[in-house]
Amino acid sequence: MRENLLPDELVSEILLPALKIPDELFSNTENISPFATYNESTSAYLLVCKSWLRVATPLLYNVVVLRSKAQAKALATALAANSQLGHFIKKLRVEGGFGAPMQNILRCSPNVTDLFLTLDIYSSDNTGGLCRGLSLINPTRFILHQDSRHKPLDNKAVSQLLAALSNCLVKWTNLVAFHCPFGQYSPPFQKALLPSVTTKPLHTLSIPSIGALSWAYSTFKTCPLKTISIKDPLTFWDRDDMPDDDPVLLSLLKFTKHPTEWDLLALRDEVTADLPLIAPSLNPSFVPMANAPKPVQDELWSHILSLAMPPRKLRLLLVSKTFHRLALSHYYTRIVVRRSEDLPQLASILMRDSTLCSHIRGLTFSWYTWSEQNLDNSLERPPEGKLSRTESIFAILSRTNNLLHFGNTRRATDISMTFSDMVRESHISWDAFETLARCSGSTLHHLSGPIFRREHATVTAFENLKALRVLVWNCTTVFSDVEDVSDTALPNLEELRIQSSHSSFLSVLSRMKLTSLRRAVIGDRYHASLETFLQTHGPKLSDLCVSRGILSAIGVELFDLCPNITLLTIWNSYEIIAPSFKNLHPSHSVPSLLKITFDGEYYNVKVKDSEWDIFFANFKPQCLVGLRDLQFKFFQWPTTERDIAKSSWVRWAEIMLVRGVHLLDSSGTKWRPRLKVK
Repeated sequence: MRENLLPDELVSEILLPALKIPDELFSNTENISPFATYNESTSAYLLVCKSWLRVATPLLYNVVVLRSKAQAKALATALAANSQLGHFIKKLRVEGGFGAPMQNILRCSPNVTDLFLTLDIYSSDNTGGLCRGLSLINPTRFILHQDSRHKPLDNKAVSQLLAALSNCLVKWTNLVAFHCPFGQYSPPFQKALLPSVTTKPLHTLSIPSIGALSWAYSTFKTCPLKTISIKDPLTFWDRDDMPDDDPVLLSLLKFTKHPTEWDLLALRDEVTADLPLIAPSLNPSFVPMANAPKPVQDELWSHILSLAMPPRKLRLLLVSKTFHRLALSHYYTRIVVRRSEDLPQLASILMRDSTLCSHIRGLTFSWYTWSEQNLDNSLERPPEGKLSRTESIFAILSRTNNLLHFGNTRRATDISMTFSDMVRESHISWDAFETLARCSGSTLHHLSGPIFRREHATVTAFENLKALRVLVWNCTTVFSDVEDVSDTALPNLEELRIQSSHSSFLSVLSRMKLTSLRRAVIGDRYHASLETFLQTHGPKLSDLCVSRGILSAIGVELFDLCPNITLLTIWNSYEIIAPSFKNLHPSHSVPSLLKITFDGEYYNVKVKDSEWDIFFANFKPQCLVGLRDLQFKFFQWPTTERDIAKSSWVRWAEIMLVRGVHLLDSSGTKWRPRLKVK
């Protein structure tokens, strides 16, 4: 079989999108490098076959990005072994000092046209090789970077680099473009680089923001500038810095990023303040779809309005009688009542026009109520003939018999009821809950929201919830008739989230079959009835989230109760504490578990390395034969060589890799080992 059935030119066009580094990434001067990723190296394409190796090599070396000493040493070795490789390098991005290998790299790369250097170099780094090699190239574009979040670094390595740049800028006769990281007077820059840069025939200057324009224009006025690029987008607040009285300077400006939508609207409103809001129509009597049959018009307009109405845009209802007639049902599809004072008004609307009730598919009461008595304050009695707030809730829930969602429908692993959660969802009474279950039980798919406690409640409400798929339970009601519940209640329940409950609630659930249950989030304190619940329903679960305290309190092995889970989430509240490795060491093989996630509420709590050192030293999941991932939601992988060297998480990740388990950060990114200097 022939090795290559395609000409090299066509193979090159096929590989180019995969190997090409866009210039906006190469020249990116954000505080976090766009190359601080943990993806597969593009050099893997060269290993496919000899044809790809031959064609892809020039593409791979066209743009070189160095982020560590090991990468610099490896590149220097490769260039020394094959001098032709260096001639392919056109763009070179160096995110550090990286020692002696940099001199050899620059010596072997005579065709570099674009050079990226950073001043964020720590004293432990070495810029000697970089300083000696800069005079060996002659770039046309020079990009200088400095992290704007921190105080500029001032050490020997940086001083040496600035001095070397000052000498080399005089020799760089091809330089016509300069990316300046400074937005105002900077003593090191002014002293070391400014005299050399301002004498160059620059036609392109890039500066951080419009606020630096005045300083930059006066500083580089001797250069034959054709373009001044502004990195940050123009905002509404920058309008005063625009040089409206200097048309020559205005003609030089170029913004490389688009402004935000808010700034666009603000700028547009300011510019068009004196213009008419709507241009006069060329045909004032024109009517869209005038010749189409009325049912067709209604169908099309109804579909258009359904797409525009989710944000509840009241103004669309006021456009015309047709819009009002067609859009009204879409307007009431999803209702969020944000003030208890609005309840009587909504109730009266539904009582006056019953046709609207069937259109309501989602309903949320979103305010905070301290107590059931607080809902109807005696000092705010409704006028004669008007409904109270409690009566309004019953009137609304008894009429909305076509609900799909009640309460907040966001999916989360949250198992604690934070204050912000309580503000978002208000309590309803137990009687209101029973009314909701009775009237909407045949359609309701998602139910959440806190319910006021009832000391002795019946279980009949659960038997009415025949279509319910997701139940978020936050209620400490005591059930007195546990044995009376039907085992066929909640037949379609797939996901159960318990934020707070009474032990009798778990007893009620343990008497149901719950044939569809697959996910459980248990954030309440430990109840003795929890083990009974897990003995009954644990084998059905594929996704389980429990708090660290519950995990420790369960008297038997979790994997005996839940032998088929594929995802286990362990929740910590307010502190980052490693769980006991004994809880995660089953005595028998558990092939189903694929991933363990550590999640919780964290407020800049420092991780105690000693505790996690013990955990990772002892966590050898021989019986968790299917385990592939450990995800920790409270950290992200470091993005610089210096931070990687200091990170305990990197050290632990490489320990677990030996055991066949990947560590993932909050974004779900797996750790990939870095190239190391031997």
